[in-house]
Amino acid sequence: MKGIPERLRHKTLEMHGVEIFPGIGTPFSQTSRFGAVFVAACEGLDATRFLGWINYTPIFFEPGTVCSVIGGGWAVFSGSSLPVFGGFGRGSVSWNRNGKLALAEITLLHGSSTTGQVHAILNHFPFPPAPPTIEGTVRFF
Repeated sequence: MKGIPERLRHKTLEMHGVEIFPGIGTPFSQTSRFGAVFVAACEGLDATRFLGWINYTPIFFEPGTVCSVIGGGWAVFSGSSLPVFGGFGRGSVSWNRNGKLALAEITLLHGSSTTGQVHAILNHFPFPPAPPTIEGTVRFF
């Protein structure tokens, strides 16, 4: 697998997005949630979108919990260029004491190499009726 394309190397993108699917756990798993999906517009490259689907544990948690990222994937769509795909490596999602805000810190993988990081705030205050939001940075090495 080739490395990250030149247009993404050493870039930091500001992302602003929403969760579009909360993922699924039970009845498939009693311990983990799979496929929580978010999509974000990115500043830093013209017409760029970041799509992520993340797996984490525990599935049910109390406010103040730190969830562990156990997989998932991402894609970057930028203008007319071909999309770039990768996976999520190690990471954590640390929820505040009321369970409405979280800090997500996750490594990005491309093939078997660590290629970047996501640092973002997940905001569940608008939910419901609006979807949870994600704001932060995607940084490629």
